[in-house]
Amino acid sequence: NLVGGELKGYTELLTESRREAIERMLAQASQLQANAVLNVRFTTSAVTSGAAELYAYGTAVVVEAESGGSADTV
Repeated sequence: NLVGGELKGYTELLTESRREAIERMLAQASQLQANAVLNVRFTTSAVTSGAAELYAYGTAVVVEAESGGSADTV
């Protein structure tokens, strides 16, 4: 860190934290009977020296297909 190198252990922890935050967000969306989450964003902030918190948030929605179309058409 002092010479500008990557802290691989810290990077791995943040990657796992991001994965866990996504899983929790999707679980909450599922509890709301949503089938998609839009406008997903991540926020991090330092809590103390050497510790950070990570938030993942978005808007839980129900996506339905238009008649004659499919849900994945835009």
